[in-house]
Amino acid sequence: MLHYASGTPANDEFQVVENQLARQRLLSVHPAYFKSVLRWVDDIRAGIVSFDAQLDRTPSLKDKLARADNRRRAELAELGHDPQSWIPYEDALRDLNSRLGSRYPKRIMLDSGAFTDWGKGYSSAIEDVVRSYHSFLDRSQGLFEEIYLINLDVIPGEKAKKGEEPRQPTRAEVTAAIKKSDENFTILKSEFDVPILPVFHQGEPLNRLHEVMDMASGYIGLSPNNDLDEPVREEWALFHNTTAKAFGARCHGLATTGNRMMQIAGLYSGDSTSWKTHSGNGDIDVRWDEPRVADQLGAPPLTPYYRKAHVAIERNEHDGRRALPNNKNHITELAEREQHHVRRRAEHYLPFPMVQLDRRARNIVSLGEIQSVAEDDHALAA
Repeated sequence: MLHYASGTPANDEFQVVENQLARQRLLSVHPAYFKSVLRWVDDIRAGIVSFDAQLDRTPSLKDKLARADNRRRAELAELGHDPQSWIPYEDALRDLNSRLGSRYPKRIMLDSGAFTDWGKGYSSAIEDVVRSYHSFLDRSQGLFEEIYLINLDVIPGEKAKKGEEPRQPTRAEVTAAIKKSDENFTILKSEFDVPILPVFHQGEPLNRLHEVMDMASGYIGLSPNNDLDEPVREEWALFHNTTAKAFGARCHGLATTGNRMMQIAGLYSGDSTSWKTHSGNGDIDVRWDEPRVADQLGAPPLTPYYRKAHVAIERNEHDGRRALPNNKNHITELAEREQHHVRRRAEHYLPFPMVQLDRRARNIVSLGEIQSVAEDDHALAA
């Protein structure tokens, strides 16, 4: 399954190596994120595709990284670790950059931001989406090999509030959402020459899947319901992807990079923000290739999978000078062989102390590892 790394570009000192790792990106044109997306495109057009090019463009970055090095060494010393184990940011990022080679993701999907607005109780305007899609396409002309636009799909029903049970949309809500989605698709189709992906949502009737396939140019979006349990989402994706493939259509799964989802659903491509969100809690995602017990849906026992490992120092081992109980997934709670595996996988990307102390370093590791599992490619960590 092609892994589309979803999330807004940070446009920071890690951005070049992030670009080198990600073969595909899904970017939202929602107003909250679009300025950062356009800056990311402008940097690529300006040739900022290597770490040294980034330093040449922003000479002050050297001083910024040197100051960050000093802070990290002080943190290590305060926490009882060897400050000399710290490898400077500039050295670590340049090393990873040289191993990856100067490149950036060439397959792009643009998302309308409909889900973001729906989660806040809003609805996106098709005029705004058209304007943003045009802006991206004009700005990025000639940079990418493939660009797909996702329809401004209308999600039926309302997002469940925190603490509430998810409510299934009524038939009338589903019918109204489909009607509006199709109107938006017609507008986008008339505006753009690039492929538009219509979206089929969990909860819509099977005949709707056939309508969506008839609208598409052989590629559709499947949107499992995030409010439902993961096994229910997986079985739904498996059935509808199998049906679509029987009619010659490829499917992109929206928010579909769970292990079993990737193993059993057979999707052509999928995306999620897991590689970014897990790191904020001190975790990295790590690839494993050990035998697993086949589950009830028949996942092959040797299929690669990823699993979170809690590696952050500051969120577990200490709170100031006070020792804290370790997270059950913390690396120190693992068997020695597993600890070695986690460190080895992480260090194929960046030095382990950096991964422990820096959220963005954890982003990089998780991106590489989830993509490796999704595409069954060992990449750097072979």
